[in-house]
Amino acid sequence: MPSGHSSGGFSHSSGHFSGGNSRSFSHSSGHFGGGSGSSFSSRGSFSGIRPTHRPWYRPRVIVFGGRRVYLGTGRASAFSALGVLVVIALLVSAFLGFSWYNVEDTLSEQRSVYTYYQAMAQYAYDHPEYQYWADVDEPEEYNYSGKYCINYSFETTSGSNVVKGFSFFVYNFDEAFQIWDHGNGKIKVALDCENTNIGSLADSVPLDYKDMTFEDDEEYVDNLNSRNSLRIGTFIMVGVSILLAAAAVLVPMTAKKATDEQIAANDSSTDDAKNKSTPEGTWRCSYCSALNDNSKERCDGCGAKRQN
Repeated sequence: MPSGHSSGGFSHSSGHFSGGNSRSFSHSSGHFGGGSGSSFSSRGSFSGIRPTHRPWYRPRVIVFGGRRVYLGTGRASAFSALGVLVVIALLVSAFLGFSWYNVEDTLSEQRSVYTYYQAMAQYAYDHPEYQYWADVDEPEEYNYSGKYCINYSFETTSGSNVVKGFSFFVYNFDEAFQIWDHGNGKIKVALDCENTNIGSLADSVPLDYKDMTFEDDEEYVDNLNSRNSLRIGTFIMVGVSILLAAAAVLVPMTAKKATDEQIAANDSSTDDAKNKSTPEGTWRCSYCSALNDNSKERCDGCGAKRQN
């Protein structure tokens, strides 16, 4: 930000071919005819065990509000999906909120700088010895907004150094090019020191900045609009997070109380998964439960990567 200062997938319907040894091929069964009866998985792996894919979401019994409720497949999937969406919405809310905070901090800094340079310009206006003529360079436009800043330079009192400075983005096209092209290439600036003692670290701002407002600075207006958009976005995402969380709570809240049979089936399913034997030197696929030799990193039954 210019601060205003100088700086130094195939199938066949019949599946039969004529001949002495009739064999069939069917994509739906995944089997080749013959004595071996081996299966062919979608991943291209062969195994004597046909894959039994587990559903991503399973009916289960959970404790909610002091009671055990049964979540069918539909409710279980909805509950899991809503939980994921809640997490995503919260992350987006946090990102937008953090961005809002950063822009708010930038706006606060811009207001502070604005106040400082307006005071400098007003003081120089009241004390002519703090005024100086500077040479104007070509104006610079801010993000195709139609607002420009003025770049300028002037020499130190000793003439040994050139001090460069720039304005805020407060001038429209006509104003900027009037100063540059039709104002003899000069602009009067306010200094933070007397014009008879200008050093290489002299700070400056165009004298007319004393009459400017925040809304005149396009960079400030741009940040203000970004802040407002981020604030609205944050409020919306927080609202979405609350609604998703409420919907997630309603899923088990409106579920029926689990029967003894459902509880027993749920517990049995959990115990079976924990106690299913795995012979030494093998590992069991967590996806299709097929046994595989320890030397293999992918399951022969379904092709899934080893997880344990």
